[in-house]
Amino acid sequence: MTAPADEPSSPVGRFLVRPLVTADLPAVVQIEARSYTPDLRESEAAMLSKMALFRAGALGCFEDDDLCGYAFALPWRAGTLIAVGQVIDALPEDADVMYIHDVVVAPAHRRRGVASALVGEIVRVAGALHLGRFALVAVQGSEPFWQRSGFASAGTFEYLPGVRATRMEMTRSGG
Repeated sequence: MTAPADEPSSPVGRFLVRPLVTADLPAVVQIEARSYTPDLRESEAAMLSKMALFRAGALGCFEDDDLCGYAFALPWRAGTLIAVGQVIDALPEDADVMYIHDVVVAPAHRRRGVASALVGEIVRVAGALHLGRFALVAVQGSEPFWQRSGFASAGTFEYLPGVRATRMEMTRSGG
């Protein structure tokens, strides 16, 4: 699967959404630490693997120079999960879904459109790859946001010991 050509950053209202670079990683780690319970946190190696393999899906949403939120999305195989902390060394050649692994918003920037801006850019990137199917695992009560974004539940399960989660899916035309 070939990533869309690097394009200039996309302004979304007052925000700028652009691919993450290694220098953004400390801010990403800080947002993650304030947003996820310890068992749901990624290693830096896992984050860097996603950034390196699919730069177009490793996105940051910025207001001025402040990282407000980030996302990791990858072309993947439907029905196959990406585990928390999984270091990915290759994208599947037969990818048929855009897998949204993370959309995380800094607490100070929640309910301001940051997550919607990130999801909108993921949908745009998926469209450039002709992927119209999306999948994710919703944790920590995020299901209502994903439902408002067009996703439907595909069942609940235990993602990690003691961590309930919901598989969610969406199909958009034109993929």
